[in-house]
Amino acid sequence: MSSHTPHVLYGSHASYATAKTRSYLRKKGIPFVERLPASKRFREYVRPTSENHRIPQLEAPDGTVVQDTTAIFDYLEERFPEPPAYPPGPRQQLAARLFEVLLDAELGRVAWHYRWNYMDENYAFVGREFGRSFRPQGTNGELDHYGGVIAERMEGKRAGFGDSEALRPALESIYAEVLEILEAHFTQLPYFFGGLPSIADHVLMGSLFGHLARDPEPSRLMKLRAPRVFRWTEHMNTPEIQAPEFADFPMAYLSDDELPETLIALLKLCLSDAAAGLVQSAEIYNTWAEENSDRPPDSIVSTEGFDEAVVGHFEDRLRGVPLPMGAGTHPLWVLQRGLDWFREQSDRDQRAGRELMEQCGGLALLNVELRRRLTRVGSRMALE
Repeated sequence: MSSHTPHVLYGSHASYATAKTRSYLRKKGIPFVERLPASKRFREYVRPTSENHRIPQLEAPDGTVVQDTTAIFDYLEERFPEPPAYPPGPRQQLAARLFEVLLDAELGRVAWHYRWNYMDENYAFVGREFGRSFRPQGTNGELDHYGGVIAERMEGKRAGFGDSEALRPALESIYAEVLEILEAHFTQLPYFFGGLPSIADHVLMGSLFGHLARDPEPSRLMKLRAPRVFRWTEHMNTPEIQAPEFADFPMAYLSDDELPETLIALLKLCLSDAAAGLVQSAEIYNTWAEENSDRPPDSIVSTEGFDEAVVGHFEDRLRGVPLPMGAGTHPLWVLQRGLDWFREQSDRDQRAGRELMEQCGGLALLNVELRRRLTRVGSRMALE
């Protein structure tokens, strides 16, 4: 590609992860164009380069291809540091970095549930949305065909998401509680940490825009219960930093490392529901790492397809309901990044962070130690 060509984001509006990267690019003011995975360039260059079909993928002007939202964040943040996506306060930044893994852990199943367990309400929209990713100008019949392929693939993931009749009310309670907290938060503040969008805002867009603000049934609920949250998802897709509702709000992170009570409430909620599963995943991974201690650096954790590498299974409980879980390496890698940052901070800042996590009930998460560090080789999880 020419050095004058903007970045290219390959993704879909129906994609959970693409929503994160799209809002990041827009709020950063990074010139880019968006293309579908049906594009010839994606088929002939991007996918063979990354050796991965999953979206989103980013092609830089020099032809570099980055797959995975978190990897894209890291790649771009180094090259486009302003405005910073991480707030400056040590407690603020710890919260932001933990939200990178916790928001998906808390809301990923919620998003999946509202998309695929409300087929009568959603499918006429969602199925054709997926179909248009493969055949943009296709007939409704063609779109329904491709949508059916995706729906069948998602049906195969039902067990992996731990879906059950008993679990569904818990997921709907989580959605209602998250909307209530966020509605109160976005009444007073434009973003998580003040007047600039943080990495946590972009991560939240995965569930909130990629699924919940667009799919008919959860969108209906959001508009009725939390109209300010819906408005926030709209504004996160614009390049302007300052929303018209907050025209007098300074475009800066909150000073003095302030954490709004609403944000602390959200952190407590996520930790209560998701932290134990992450801690247990780390324990299972550590056992697996010991059993595979002879594997050399850069060994791919799994070569079975392109889905997330899982090294074991266990049963967690979500609000009293049994929940089959996989010990996934990707969330542990995201957590590792946050803990690396935390452990590089001063003793004073670490104490402040530990006090925050003790207050929120998540101290065990700060104590996670991976006995064999994780990295990425190409677009796959690997051992350092």
